[in-house]
Amino acid sequence: MIDYSRRSMITGSLAVAGAGIFPASPLLAARSGAARLPVRLFEMTVTEARTRRRMKLLRDAMGNKVVALNFMFTGCSSVCPMQSLLLSRTQKLMGAKMGREVAFLSISLSPISDTPQKLTDYAKAHAAGPGWLFLAGDFVETNRLQKGFDAFEPNRNDHPPVILVGRASAKKWTRLYGMPRPERIASELNAWL
Repeated sequence: MIDYSRRSMITGSLAVAGAGIFPASPLLAARSGAARLPVRLFEMTVTEARTRRRMKLLRDAMGNKVVALNFMFTGCSSVCPMQSLLLSRTQKLMGAKMGREVAFLSISLSPISDTPQKLTDYAKAHAAGPGWLFLAGDFVETNRLQKGFDAFEPNRNDHPPVILVGRASAKKWTRLYGMPRPERIASELNAWL
């Protein structure tokens, strides 16, 4: 069991809203009073032929930036590579805002098999530039994060195809379902700036 009391948590309630205004799960709110996001995820990096897991707090990864967040895993052959392609095209549309005002967070649903090398290779294959982080945590925290965004599916192969746009301090986030065009994602990111 993980002791969360020694780690800072994002304390604000993060209800997630969407294009049609989809509120966060009432079960989450009723159970915990507020959906809380875990923050202990790891940025996967590869240095000098050695893999390294560097702790990256979710709040630090988000900062005060507008964030496009999605859940993915490198072994996926359908939704994940398509969404990564869309985010790759979106980062080109965002230009100099990437990494300064805007961040992309792709969070692995398969932290055991998504090694630092696999995530690095995946990031390179999708031309991930500055401001796009690929993160992994343990299953408990990843599941809590998905539940906090009302995007949990026990079978990772059936996870909802959604890109979430918002800020760490926001009580509601925008949900872009399916395969939104890069122009649509960029438009939503710009609307949050």
